[in-house]
Amino acid sequence: MPNGRQGDHPITDIVDHGLTVFSPEADNLVREIAQLMPRNRLWSLVDWFSPPPIDEFTTQLRQIRDRLRREARDQGGEVSSPAG
Repeated sequence: MPNGRQGDHPITDIVDHGLTVFSPEADNLVREIAQLMPRNRLWSLVDWFSPPPIDEFTTQLRQIRDRLRREARDQGGEVSSPAG
């Protein structure tokens, strides 16, 4: 079980420590997704230690983020887009 230290798990490295793990775009998508779902659900979304090629992985993350945004809007939640 991850303990939250740097290098322990890609999610904690990206979300908690602000490190670049996959690519700047993919990592930003992971941060956005982390704002839209509980961390325990985030762990099981993908195989974080063996993701697909980066272009495919980024596309998957974008689709997950977009789906979560739609679900939040449909449920009456506020969803903000990150600056940039």
